[in-house]
Amino acid sequence: MAQEARAGIRGKASAVVASPSAEDCADLQRVLAAGGYPSRTATTPEALLDEVLAARPDVLLVDLETALAYAGSLADVVVEHPQLARLPVILLLPEAGTSALPDALTPYVSDVVFRPVTPAELLHRTHAAITRQQRHQQQRTSSARLREEMRRISARIRATNDPAAMVDQFLPAVGRALGAHHLVLQIFDDERVAARSSTWTSEPGPRRQPLTAPLRIHQEASLALALRLWEESSSARFSTGAAVPAVRDVEAPGWLCDRAGNGSTVSGVVAALGEGDTPFGVLWIISEETPLAWSGVESALTQHVLGNLAHGLIQAQLISRQQQAVRKLSALNQAKSDFVGTVNHELRTPLASIAGYLEMILDGVGGELPPEASTMLQAVERNTAKLSELIEHISAVSSRDTDASEHGPVDLVHLVSQLTGRAVLQASAGGITLDSALPDHAVTVSGNREQLSAALAIVLSNAIKFTPEDGTVFVGLTHEPDEGHVVVVVRDTGIGIPPDDLPRLFESFHRAANANQVLPGVGLGLSIAKKTFEAHHGTITIESSLGVGTAVAITLPLLNHAPVG
Repeated sequence: MAQEARAGIRGKASAVVASPSAEDCADLQRVLAAGGYPSRTATTPEALLDEVLAARPDVLLVDLETALAYAGSLADVVVEHPQLARLPVILLLPEAGTSALPDALTPYVSDVVFRPVTPAELLHRTHAAITRQQRHQQQRTSSARLREEMRRISARIRATNDPAAMVDQFLPAVGRALGAHHLVLQIFDDERVAARSSTWTSEPGPRRQPLTAPLRIHQEASLALALRLWEESSSARFSTGAAVPAVRDVEAPGWLCDRAGNGSTVSGVVAALGEGDTPFGVLWIISEETPLAWSGVESALTQHVLGNLAHGLIQAQLISRQQQAVRKLSALNQAKSDFVGTVNHELRTPLASIAGYLEMILDGVGGELPPEASTMLQAVERNTAKLSELIEHISAVSSRDTDASEHGPVDLVHLVSQLTGRAVLQASAGGITLDSALPDHAVTVSGNREQLSAALAIVLSNAIKFTPEDGTVFVGLTHEPDEGHVVVVVRDTGIGIPPDDLPRLFESFHRAANANQVLPGVGLGLSIAKKTFEAHHGTITIESSLGVGTAVAITLPLLNHAPVG
C-alpha cells in the first residue's frame, strides 16, 4: 500500500529545480523524471519566482547560492504571494556544508540535501516533503470542515429552547462530524439542568448494536471523572481490549466494559460538560475496532460546542422554570379575579336593594319621617354610595389588562372636552373655577375609550375634590407630534400633597394625610389611573406643594406611534 501511495503522489506531483548551473538543473531534472516527478528549471533568481508562480509545483529544490539571493526579500515575496508559505523547499547544500543559514531563510526550509546528490536520497526526500505537505493540507481541510460543522451545530443549539431538541440535534451531528460510532451523554443531578442520559449510534444494525444509556448508579464514578477533567480543562482517552494502540488516559467505564465483554475492542474520548466552576455531565465519544482520530483541533472544537450545549441547557431550564412560574401566577391571578368577581356580584345585589329602599324611605313612600330619622338615613345613604364606589374601584383594580387588539382610535381632545363639560357642575357647586385649553383639531391616540375616560375622570375629580372654594382647576392638552406623544396636564390650586406621601400615591389603598388628618377616599383612584395609563403605554407623574397646589401630567403615545393590535 505504501508503494501504491508513493506511485499516486509521483503521478500527480511536480517540482521546480533552481540552480545557477544549467547542467546541474538538467541532472536533477533527470533524477526527478526517473522517479516520476515532472519538473521545470530556473537558472537565475529572477526566473525562479516566475517559474514557481507559473508551475505551482508541489516541491521546490533550490541551490544555496540561488536561495541566498532571496534572503533579504523573501518575507516580502511571501506576503505578496501567501500561497508560497506552504510550499515545501529542499535546500541543496555544498559538500562542505555551510556555517549557518540566514535567519530569513530558516523558517521556509523543509529539508536539506548535501552534494554530491544521490538519486535515491533525492527521491526519498522529495517524496517525504510532498507527503508531509499533503498530510498537512488534508489536516487543514479536515479542520476547516470540522470547524464549519461545529459552527452549524452551535447555531442549531441556539435556535431552540427545548432541552430534548438540543440533545437530539447535538448527538448525531457531533457523532458524524467526529466520525464516531457511538455517543453517550450523561447529565447528572444538578439544580441548573434536568438529569438525563442519551445515546446515539451510527448506522445501527446487526453489525453495530445501540448502546444502553448508563444508569443512575453509574453517575458517581462519572461525576468524579468530570470534576477532574473540568479542573484540567481537558479531555481524556480510554480503551477496552489489549489490541488498541492508543494511549489510555483513564479507565473505560464499567457499563462500557460490560458491553465490550464479548471480546470487541472499543476506544474513545471523554469530555466534561458544564458551565462556571463545576460540570454537570460528561460526553463519551466512542469508536469500535479502530481508534478514534483525536487531535488538538478536535479537542478544542468539541470543548467549544459542549460549552454552547451547556449554556443552552441551562438557559432552557431557566426558561422552563420561568414559564412554570408564569403559569402558576396566571392561575393565581385568574383565581383572584374570579373570587373578586363573585364577591362583587354578591355585594352589589344587596347594596342595590339597600340603596333603592333608602331612596323610597327618604322620599316618604313609607310615611313621613321624623327629622332625626331622616338625618340618620341620609348618612346611611351617603355611606352606601361610598361602599358602592369602593366595590367599583376594587373591581377595576382586579380586572385584567385590556389586550392591545381591543384598542382603537380615541380622539383625546373630544374625550377631555366631554369630561370637563361634565365636571363643570361639580366645580361650580364648590365655588371652583374650571378652565381648559385644548387644540382646535383632533389628537388621536390608540386605546380603550371607556378605560381612558375613567382614568382621566379620576384625576380631574381629585383636583376638584381637594381644591378649596375660590380655587382654580386647569386642564390642558399639549400635542407634540415630533416627540410622538401627547401630554394632558391637570393643575389645581388645592391643598397639595405632603412630600412624604408623594412616592406612595399610586399604591392601592394608600390615602395621603394633611394636617394630621387622613384625606377622604378609599385610596384606589390613582392606582387604577396609573394601571390604565401604563396599559396604554403611557405614564403619569405628579408634582405637588402643600398649600400651593398639584400638577398631574399624563403622557400617551400618538396613534401612529402606538402598538395597535
